[in-house]
Amino acid sequence: MLQEDSPGARQREKEVALTAVADTRLLLTLEFPPDKETKRRVEVATTHELTHRLLAPTIVLTEFMKIAGVRIGEATARLRLRLLKERGLHTLALSEEMALSAGSLLVKHQEIPIADALIASPVKLGEADYVVTDDPHYKVLGIRTKWF
Repeated sequence: MLQEDSPGARQREKEVALTAVADTRLLLTLEFPPDKETKRRVEVATTHELTHRLLAPTIVLTEFMKIAGVRIGEATARLRLRLLKERGLHTLALSEEMALSAGSLLVKHQEIPIADALIASPVKLGEADYVVTDDPHYKVLGIRTKWF
């Protein structure tokens, strides 16, 4: 089960199914877990998120292909993404509204990578409730996060 960064999260989650945005770290940890316990926990957490609503902005697919494609090959990386989509992962195309929202975040936080601001934008726009990540950049942006 994912752990949210704010108190009372479990109770609220039981009351309402929330929409999550996958950070690239989630997909990479799922594909390349550092140990068996992490593998088990991330698989349980991912299954939970997929059954509710898990969005992957297209930039996440790009980052995953860049990193995983080198390690497991491009065809296998594409297969992994297709399997996640079959399990319920929804891709979210970059919209003008998302791009402008990310740009606004970056005006105030120049040190944050562009990809992180784009991934955060659905939460900032109210299209999603949190990002599944342990990346500290999202807290700097004021974005709600969860991690397994």
